[in-house]
Amino acid sequence: KFESVCNDETKATCNEKFVPQTNTPYPSEKELVYQEGTTYLVCCWVNHFGHILLQMFTSAVHALAKIGMVRDLNSNSINFLVDNRASSWGSPKTALSLFEFLTKDTNKVMSLQALEEKAKQDGKDNLCFEKLVVGMLHDNLVRDPSQAEAGMLQPLRDHLDNMHPLTKESITVAMAETQFSPADELHTLIDAPIECTIALLRRKASMRSIGNFDDVMSVTKEIFFEPKWKIRTVSFDGPSLESQYLTARSSMVFVSVSGTGSHMAMFLPDGGSSVEILHDWPVLANRFICEVSPGMSCPPGVTSTCPTDVCKTSPTIDVDMTSYKETMEGVKMHISSKCDNAMGSFLSEK
Repeated sequence: KFESVCNDETKATCNEKFVPQTNTPYPSEKELVYQEGTTYLVCCWVNHFGHILLQMFTSAVHALAKIGMVRDLNSNSINFLVDNRASSWGSPKTALSLFEFLTKDTNKVMSLQALEEKAKQDGKDNLCFEKLVVGMLHDNLVRDPSQAEAGMLQPLRDHLDNMHPLTKESITVAMAETQFSPADELHTLIDAPIECTIALLRRKASMRSIGNFDDVMSVTKEIFFEPKWKIRTVSFDGPSLESQYLTARSSMVFVSVSGTGSHMAMFLPDGGSSVEILHDWPVLANRFICEVSPGMSCPPGVTSTCPTDVCKTSPTIDVDMTSYKETMEGVKMHISSKCDNAMGSFLSEK
């Protein structure tokens, strides 16, 4: 059962109410394009990476889980039909690429506009689907999680674990692609247990990059000084979505500036911690992710040393080191036992 709360203001922006009707007479084969199998129509469209993850990606998989079609998703027998009308920012290609990542097959993702255009080119007036699942924007984890539920991310996490499994080989490829500097000691990081790994996301582009990154790294090493901890600097500017996902999935702590890929923290291991450095948004972008992920920790956002209005226009951000140190000390207390247990198993296997 899917319901949504609509006020007069939002109703004014809606299209006419959708009322399913039998098409009589039924179009002839000459007039229609017939799409076999199950097609999931994504009714919401946004073009910014984090919003796509939360408003389109998560909602689609959660809806399929609610109606008992997760097995169909895992067997890759569902096509996704994305309405890719562009908004005022971002690119519709981003949404299409994310859904291709979800299916691992470019043929499983279709654009509604492209499908309509092809039908017209072929002289067809109707699109007919063997089975059509209509998605609803029901759980908006960006602004209002009132209808969200605990564990709603789990079907998506399980599906991606199946599609992009964590293996030593896959982690090796992902870390080589996402490491910020070739000088990083990749071999030592690959051998580290996931529970003892801290990833600091650093931009190679100038926008929203950390101006005092050396200080951030110095404090991180000061807190996580024991040899068991492995600290890596990663960049998501350029690597594939699979490598970005596997990098987050194989890190126990994920430190990022809001708006630079921080939503990838939704794929952290159970018990992981998302440390978000606030940029031009006064609250955590990941706050609702943690509300529906009981095993995940989101400490209060690390503040910057510049006012919000200045941060909006500044290409770099300086982290408040007092705030950062206090947060990371709390994170260490939260995950230390997991690291110790994992390290014990890791050494015994050696």
